[in-house]
Amino acid sequence: MTAADALAVRSKGKVITVNTSYRLAPWADVHYSSDHDWWLMHLPEIRETCSGELWSGYPHGRFAEGIKICPYDKQARGIIRARGRIAWGGNSGYCALGLAYQFGAKRIILLGYDMTDSKGEHWHGSHDESIRKAFNFPMWKPRFAEAARDFKRLGIEVVNCSRDTALDCFPKKPLEDVIC
Repeated sequence: MTAADALAVRSKGKVITVNTSYRLAPWADVHYSSDHDWWLMHLPEIRETCSGELWSGYPHGRFAEGIKICPYDKQARGIIRARGRIAWGGNSGYCALGLAYQFGAKRIILLGYDMTDSKGEHWHGSHDESIRKAFNFPMWKPRFAEAARDFKRLGIEVVNCSRDTALDCFPKKPLEDVIC
C-alpha cells in the first residue's frame, strides 16, 4: 500500500486504517487495531496526528479513553451477523472486515492485505519488538476464506486491491479499476 493508494480512496466511502497504516491516511474515518499493546504504544501519535474514530476489538473491556470497542470472539468463524461483535480471525485486518460489516458496508476494498511472509514483517514494517507477535498465515488464510464465503452469501462485494498479495479468496483487481 502506498500514500497514493490512500489518497485515491479518500472521500470514496468510509475508510478504515488498520494498525500503522494510519500514517498513510490520518484523515481516515476509523483507525483500528485489535491489539491493546499496539494502541498503548501508538495512541499518543494517533491523537496528535489523526482525525476519525478509534476502534478496537479487544474483548476485555476499555483500556484507554476514547477507543470504542466492538469485541472480537476468538471462537467465532466468518462474519458474525449479530450486532456489536466481530470474529477474531487471528489478526487486526480480519477484524476490520467484521467491523466494516458492522458499519453496514456493501462493498469493501482491501489495500495492504499481502498475507506474504517474504520479508518477515508487515508491508508497513515491523511492530516494535515489545509488541511483536508471530505471523500465522497458515491459520489466517483459511479464516479469510470463511469470511469471503459469508460475504458472498450476504451479497457484499470484497475486492482485494493489494498489489502483492497471497490472499486469493477475494477477487483481485487494480485499485484504479474499482474506484470511481
